[in-house]
Amino acid sequence: MTQLILLTGFLGTGKTTLMERLLHYYEDSPVGVIVNEFGEINIDARLLEDDGIIMRELSNGSIFCSCIKENFIKALIDMSSQNFEYLFIEASGLADPGNMQQILQTIDQYTVHPYHYSGSICVLDGEAFLELNDLLPAVRNQLTHAGVVLVNKEDLISPAIKDEIQTEVRNANIHAPIYFTSYCNMDINTLVMNLQPSKSAGKDSTNTPENRPQTYIVKVLPSVTMKELQGFLNFVAPYTYRMKGFVTVGDTNYSVSCVRSHMMIMPWTSDIPASEIVLISAVGIGLTGAIADAINMNAHKSIKL
Repeated sequence: MTQLILLTGFLGTGKTTLMERLLHYYEDSPVGVIVNEFGEINIDARLLEDDGIIMRELSNGSIFCSCIKENFIKALIDMSSQNFEYLFIEASGLADPGNMQQILQTIDQYTVHPYHYSGSICVLDGEAFLELNDLLPAVRNQLTHAGVVLVNKEDLISPAIKDEIQTEVRNANIHAPIYFTSYCNMDINTLVMNLQPSKSAGKDSTNTPENRPQTYIVKVLPSVTMKELQGFLNFVAPYTYRMKGFVTVGDTNYSVSCVRSHMMIMPWTSDIPASEIVLISAVGIGLTGAIADAINMNAHKSIKL
């Protein structure tokens, strides 16, 4: 029987960092991974690439939405033939997992080796959670259906904010253990052993083709300078939930990760398939104009939409 663990959390909370820690902890066990992205390009899957791990990438929608739910169901059935000890699923940042139990019941008769749903680990951004909790239903639903809540970025918040977050989490979910961390750094055995399936009743996911976020991809030419790249990112950041990707500046590759005003541009030692950045819009199609303005003002010759 394969233990199935779902990772949820809004864009930029640290889900991929937690996945890396899980994979390192279970490196001697047979494990599989499904990584889900809203955009056409699966950046997180590239960050997790490992020759010893069987991975499926599901992009361009939420696995809980009708747009790609059938692909998710097929991936679960196909991967059940591998007899993993654990299957980890990293859901997209705006995923609403209310129908997870329903999906597992649907596939039960078709799996080769059965799944045991251990539950969902919900990663919260301690710095942004209080702002987003009432703004986005998916964030609230991720929390409601969590078996463990991991409040990340503890180093960026005050004790008073921690208390307020704990109160809000308990208002939404009275059962799940709560852990505060920085960089998702905690004892993995403690985390997994305290995980439990949600006690909240399953319901239809709020993820639908009609409310999926707008995503955009910009191409970055090697002629771009670091000043141009930073200027572009700073200009469009207020219009986005998340920006991430890989770019080549001169002869050096970099990973790009931006959550609101927080920006990280780090050297990347591996090859990259393309120099491009995925932007997830917080303002719908209004991001198109912001991208055009940012390119014209900062990098009209080296960044293309």
